[in-house]
Amino acid sequence: MRVVVDQDLCGTTGQCVLTLPGTFRQREPDGVAEVCVATVPRTLHAAVRLAASQCPVAAIRVIESDAGDDERAGADPAPCPAEAERHAAKDQRNPGGHDGTV
Repeated sequence: MRVVVDQDLCGTTGQCVLTLPGTFRQREPDGVAEVCVATVPRTLHAAVRLAASQCPVAAIRVIESDAGDDERAGADPAPCPAEAERHAAKDQRNPGGHDGTV
């Protein structure tokens, strides 16, 4: 699944960001919504559909696609600023790159 925001139609209400802040963000300074992920992981499909249904101007389009999406879900060409900050903080706390998981 992919999701697209029609930025010309976006009403800048932020409903999508409130519903899924890791998937949507509002750009500065105009507040227009943007998508933070290239492909939506299967675990978030229902939440993305909910965010799209709550958009008061119907600016969010959900694109259902092939089963291979989950493998590409990690390919995020433009991570949200909060996501990038979280990764940077994690790297700073653990400079060796090992997070202790096996």
